[in-house]
Amino acid sequence: MVRTVSFVQSHTFCFEGSIFQEAISLADFDNDGTNELCIGNVAGDLSVFKGDECKWHASNLGMITCLGVGDIKNQGTNSLVVITGEGLCYIFDYDYTAEIKSSEQTSDSNQKQLNHNHKQRFPLNIKQLIIADVTNRGGNDLIVILDTVVRIYSWDCDAEEKLKHQDHEIYNFERQIDAITINTSKDGLHSLFVCIPSEGIRILKAVRSPDHDNTFLHWEPLAQNVKLLSPVTDAIGDIKSSIIGEGDNMVSFATLDGLLKMYRGDEELWTLQLDNPIFALVKIDIDNDDTDEVIACSWDGLTFFVDHNKNCVRFKFEASVPIRAFCAGQYAMEGENNKPALVYVTFSGDVVIFYDVQLTSLGVHTLNDPCIDLIPLCDSDSDNHRVKVIKSLLHPKKSNILS
Repeated sequence: MVRTVSFVQSHTFCFEGSIFQEAISLADFDNDGTNELCIGNVAGDLSVFKGDECKWHASNLGMITCLGVGDIKNQGTNSLVVITGEGLCYIFDYDYTAEIKSSEQTSDSNQKQLNHNHKQRFPLNIKQLIIADVTNRGGNDLIVILDTVVRIYSWDCDAEEKLKHQDHEIYNFERQIDAITINTSKDGLHSLFVCIPSEGIRILKAVRSPDHDNTFLHWEPLAQNVKLLSPVTDAIGDIKSSIIGEGDNMVSFATLDGLLKMYRGDEELWTLQLDNPIFALVKIDIDNDDTDEVIACSWDGLTFFVDHNKNCVRFKFEASVPIRAFCAGQYAMEGENNKPALVYVTFSGDVVIFYDVQLTSLGVHTLNDPCIDLIPLCDSDSDNHRVKVIKSLLHPKKSNILS
């Protein structure tokens, strides 16, 4: 039986319009060390929330299908990349100097206009993007998927200053792509995991060409080309463990029928059947043990937290309407540092963020272990000893009654 947990601290933003699952992200847009919430809708509205308010806004961008934040220009600072269904790619760079001038001119409003620094034409119908070094060249790439194609772009900082791709950095599959994710092996190299219906999961690895001037990609099957009975709704890689030298980072896949799988390399670690269909999958260290937990969310707001040992707890987001989009990560409320957060977007236009979300443990612990330490204190009448007994029973991992 899965136990249920509750979270109390939350804040609600208003953001109207239809939202794609890939058009929401928690990341550091303004490069100040704390994360913001970036979100876009199909009407072309883009908002960046910081703390408890909307800090930046842009409109008339087109049908925003996906967005992401990262050092796409490889200059040491993050940029916000927005891609629309019409085939337009916008890059927004935070400019502190321009913001000071803008705030002096529009001091009556805390919301500032967000202007793009770069715009270029992309293929139509891109539905997901990832910013990472998948080609292992030492700089970030922009990986996008559209229907049956994976394309990889890199920033050209020389003459043209735009995102460009080479012919060898386009990979075509025979079927529609469900999802993609990035994972890192124990030797520090990155691979792209591609989920394809009724074909399984393929790995794209960058391999140096003989002249060492470029790279090409080839695919390898994962665990003899694993086939899943239900379509993959989401995938998340680079799930880290606190155990040094354990091998590759882990990858998790969620299917429409509620099946959750965890892999390390080509080894399946475990499979867990959840109660509800899963549409979103993220990772976060929610119990502060230096190990990522997997978070799976369903459309009715039921959210599952699963650790590496298959321990599972759940949280029910109470909403009168279904969930439209979900993400999780680190977020900073006003005047605070980054803390774990859950973000739910409903069909009624509410963006509800639960901040400072933490659990002491996902596993179930008995009182056997702390009771062993209590034996020397059982006959003591000291109030100090009684306090230590109570603390040890309530928080066995945090208390040391013999200290």
